[in-house]
Amino acid sequence: MWQDTILIVFISVFTALLGEGLTWLSVYRTDKYQKLKAEVERQSKRLEKIKETHGDSADKAQKKKIEREEEKLKNNNRDLSFVSRSHHNVKKEYILGAVCT
Repeated sequence: MWQDTILIVFISVFTALLGEGLTWLSVYRTDKYQKLKAEVERQSKRLEKIKETHGDSADKAQKKKIEREEEKLKNNNRDLSFVSRSHHNVKKEYILGAVCT
C-alpha cells in the first residue's frame, strides 16, 4: 500500500515538474515573451524616472505624458500576461496530453 502511495506521489511530482519545464521551454524562452518583458521593464523605469523628476509639481502637459506612459505600460502588461497565459495553457495541455496518454 505504501508503495502505491509513493508511486502516485512520484508520478504527480514528475508530471508537475515536466509541465513546468515544458512551459519554460515553450513560453518563457520565446522571442515575443522576452521582447515584451524587456519593453515592460524599460517602460517601468522610464515612468518611474518621469515621476521622480516631476513629482507632484508636474504641470498639465507632464501629467498627460505620465498618463500616456501608464497606459502604454498597462497595455504591455496585459499583452505579456496574455502571451504567457495563452501559450502556457495551450502548449502545456497538448504536450502533457501526448506524454501522459
